[in-house]
Amino acid sequence: MQEERGFFSKWFGFSGWRLMSAKTRIFTQILYRVAFLFGLALLIIGYGYVTGSEPGGSPLIAMIVIWYMAFQAMINFIFVEGSR
Repeated sequence: MQEERGFFSKWFGFSGWRLMSAKTRIFTQILYRVAFLFGLALLIIGYGYVTGSEPGGSPLIAMIVIWYMAFQAMINFIFVEGSR
């Protein structure tokens, strides 16, 4: 019987990665990291374009944290929760 997971675990959990085969997991992790860095680069470029300056300090840290949480939620709902 599957136990009910909490909000954080459901939105940002990594349980689905354990279900993949080793070969798929390696390719998926590479793709995951490249897509994450590409999205973060677009976010930083967009910030610079809108504000006219490069982000530094707290804006950069905030962008990284927010992008990580949003990206993980997308990956979790598309590939983990969506495949059940």
